[in-house]
Amino acid sequence: MLKQLTARGRLTRSAFVSRRFNSSKDKFSDIEKFNKSKTQYNFDYNFDNIDKDKATLQPNSNATHPSWANRRDTQQQDSSNSNAGIPKQNDEILDVNAILENDPRLADLRPGSHEYRETLHKIHQEFLVNQEKAQRSYEAKERWKGVFYGFIGVVGLLIAHQTFMNYESIKNRATWKWYYGDMEDTVEDMSGKNVKASKHLAEKLDKEFSKENLANMKDSKHESGVYYFGDSTSKIPLRIKAFDGLYLKDALVEKGRVIAVTNNGKVYQWSKRDKKTTLSEIKLPSKIEKVVATKDYYYFLTDKGDVLYKPKHESTGFLPVLRRNWFGLLKSHDFDRLNAINIKEIRAGVDHILLLDKFGQVFVSNTSHAPSNHGQYGPNYSPFDNGKVPVNEVLDLALLNNEVVQTPDGKKSIEPRTFTSIASGAFFNIVADKSGNIWTWGDNTFGECGSLNTTKFQPVPKMVFGKADYKRICRNVFGTRTKEADFEVKKVAATADTSYIWVRYLNHDDVILSFGNGLDGQLGSGRYMQVCSYPEIIKSLTGLQEFDDALNRVKNIGIKDIAAGKNHTFITLDNAGAKDVLVTGSNSHGQFGNGKKIKACKPTQLPRLLEPQDGQDKNKLAKTINDMRTQRLQLLDDEKVGKQTVEQVIAAGDDASVIYYRCK
Repeated sequence: MLKQLTARGRLTRSAFVSRRFNSSKDKFSDIEKFNKSKTQYNFDYNFDNIDKDKATLQPNSNATHPSWANRRDTQQQDSSNSNAGIPKQNDEILDVNAILENDPRLADLRPGSHEYRETLHKIHQEFLVNQEKAQRSYEAKERWKGVFYGFIGVVGLLIAHQTFMNYESIKNRATWKWYYGDMEDTVEDMSGKNVKASKHLAEKLDKEFSKENLANMKDSKHESGVYYFGDSTSKIPLRIKAFDGLYLKDALVEKGRVIAVTNNGKVYQWSKRDKKTTLSEIKLPSKIEKVVATKDYYYFLTDKGDVLYKPKHESTGFLPVLRRNWFGLLKSHDFDRLNAINIKEIRAGVDHILLLDKFGQVFVSNTSHAPSNHGQYGPNYSPFDNGKVPVNEVLDLALLNNEVVQTPDGKKSIEPRTFTSIASGAFFNIVADKSGNIWTWGDNTFGECGSLNTTKFQPVPKMVFGKADYKRICRNVFGTRTKEADFEVKKVAATADTSYIWVRYLNHDDVILSFGNGLDGQLGSGRYMQVCSYPEIIKSLTGLQEFDDALNRVKNIGIKDIAAGKNHTFITLDNAGAKDVLVTGSNSHGQFGNGKKIKACKPTQLPRLLEPQDGQDKNKLAKTINDMRTQRLQLLDDEKVGKQTVEQVIAAGDDASVIYYRCK
């Protein structure tokens, strides 16, 4: 009976809902008929049929009244007919009652009872909670779906943008096999041949790894000497046995020749053509501090500030000098003396030398009987003058060495200008005064004088850069708030056609500016340029830092020295302890000492010196040379070698280089 009543309740509720949705078909003429109809279908019970069904129901029986099945079928049929035009969403809403009433917890409860209603209420509340959770889960999934689609959209836009901007490059990469497929085999063969593996490098350095050279290796930290490389003689630093145990003040490197000034002021000469194991001494009457060379002469700076010179060849027109000795006898000498005193620095070009005295004055001298005048001798001798410039006579540059100074009371006077650093290229000069101004004169074909006009010579010294220019040039390195007074010029240097300015800011930040010929990479700026009149910053040398164990902090790495040769330049860094060395420029003769002949347009690290403990296995030695990251060249500084405190110095010359030991 209870199950039948429950079934009837569903039937009347379905019929009532069906009547609601089909109100257009079941219309009443007045309110009374509607009320009668409404009272006939009460929710959950149909009291008119209880008495009729009571007789047919048996107590404690689970059987269903036969008419209930018909009514259920009628209900389902009516529901399907009445809801034929209702969307699926409404069908889902109508199934909620069936879901709740079919719960197993209501099976043993009498419909309409207190327990039934309470359990039905709990089931309904649980259903609402589950629906809310399902709704939140659905919303979360939709949100994440939106985020995912948005991310895909952004990535798609970026891919489309990059594809559009790099269309040509992508097209070339995608179609290179189509256009260059026939060259694939050749490219693979060439790449295989050009790989600089250790074994391949060992084969290329077979001459350097001869038994004689390997037997001559010495411990560089305990035995002084000279390492020579370049001039197509050796592509790695090899010791010259004749210099073992010597400490040098200076060394001049030429093609196949080294002129060395020892620690006691004597001058020795070594030539690769000579098979001698000893050095030939160049006898001079004074102790020598420095040596330079032009096309025809050697020039020696003495410890007293004099400059001696002697010819390189007999065909230069040099006449032996006759001087009387202590006994009054005439004796011929193969050297002579320039008419200059108190000289503290000397630099040389092809046909001229530049001198700086201890008062800061600059002088120039012609060193050839047939000079090529590009304006390097100053304004006294025009490049277009047919008259000859006197040979080995010191010329005063009055316009350069003096300046007009105005006193506070308005009076003007001529005062001497003081210079701190000088350098000479092949046919030009560059000097720096104590105020930080750079002056140049001579050949400007490649912009080495810093002038934009590269079609003419510049015989008149001209100030091309000052502290205001350093601030403008270095604004991207030191910032726009730099002060001009905080800049200092430490040194100027020059190769054959390239100029360098070593600038220091606030006594701890160093920058090297380069201009002139950079066709072989001499500029060091990362570009190969034939003409460069505007200074390029060697950016790879800026912002270098290291951890100093002694100071227990990170500090900047500055510049210790610049050594410029003919077409290559060494930069020695001021590390804590041993000093790193970088090189840039031409390497056509192996003057880098890295076992190769490849030029570099930016500073490049070098391999360390070979030691006896490295053994004599050629492949292992070649592997050591190739490993420049963990076994790079570092020069000794403030190290004890024997009884002397020394430093290693690297010098660049004419397509060759040397490393020697100098006492501190």
